[in-house]
Amino acid sequence: MLFRRQPETIPFREFMGGKQTAGKRAKTGVVVPALFPVITPHHLFPVQDADFALLMTGVGTITLTAFIERGLVMMGRADVAEKVAGCGRVVFPIAVYGAVLWLFFSLGGL
Repeated sequence: MLFRRQPETIPFREFMGGKQTAGKRAKTGVVVPALFPVITPHHLFPVQDADFALLMTGVGTITLTAFIERGLVMMGRADVAEKVAGCGRVVFPIAVYGAVLWLFFSLGGL
């Protein structure tokens, strides 16, 4: 036979009055602000930061190029879409390697 513990019942007036029942102690806690950074839209998307703006420009350019290429294929202009893809094969790796080198130099490495 399983025994169930009866829930402890505290009168409402005692609960609201802040009286503690015998045998229970209040737990104290410490909050360390350094471990919990502030998360706001301003901190997630710092548009005034030049590095973040450059990152968003690069992401937007790659996305726009992919949509343009797909749109050209859907319109039946596969020859133009192939030329756009050919430019992307040259420009995007150069841009990625340049961004990596820029990151290394801006961090003080190399």
